[in-house]
Amino acid sequence: MKSLFLLLCLVAGLSARAAAPATTALVGTWRIDLARSTELSPWKTFDLTIALAGDTVTLDRKLAWGRRDFTDRLVVDTAKPETTAPIDWWADNRHLGAYIGDDHTRRVRPQWLDGGRILRLSTDLTLETQQGPRAVNILSDFKVSANGAQLTLTELRSTRNRPVVYIFNRVVAATK
Repeated sequence: MKSLFLLLCLVAGLSARAAAPATTALVGTWRIDLARSTELSPWKTFDLTIALAGDTVTLDRKLAWGRRDFTDRLVVDTAKPETTAPIDWWADNRHLGAYIGDDHTRRVRPQWLDGGRILRLSTDLTLETQQGPRAVNILSDFKVSANGAQLTLTELRSTRNRPVVYIFNRVVAATK
């Protein structure tokens, strides 16, 4: 009887961890606050749109500087322990001479925290450098403020000693 109770608690705990919240304050369009964020070089603007449909989270990024822009999309199924997603180009190189590896994939492990207020993604990818291929892990926490107006993206990269911190403000659609 005791074993059955422990098994039921374990199953309930695992299903609660994997399940995405029905709604989350993370959903919406966000624009970077350059003055309060880690330097964004080589970009000058960063818009992030987060959508949630069932267990699927979609992250759309648009980075730009002058006439140069870059967009990408990451779709993660939070009901699965890991999602393998394509990546055409690694736009976060900050003049390092590091480029996405030959397989053009990233493995993403999602986790919801604090009732859907925080989305944590642990991403593994391989970068090509002058010294050869380099395995990289990026731990990304997307955390919305209590009032829902600010999003903080904190990235801990296995290749950096300091975290990268981006502060975003919610983009509110103009009323007509």
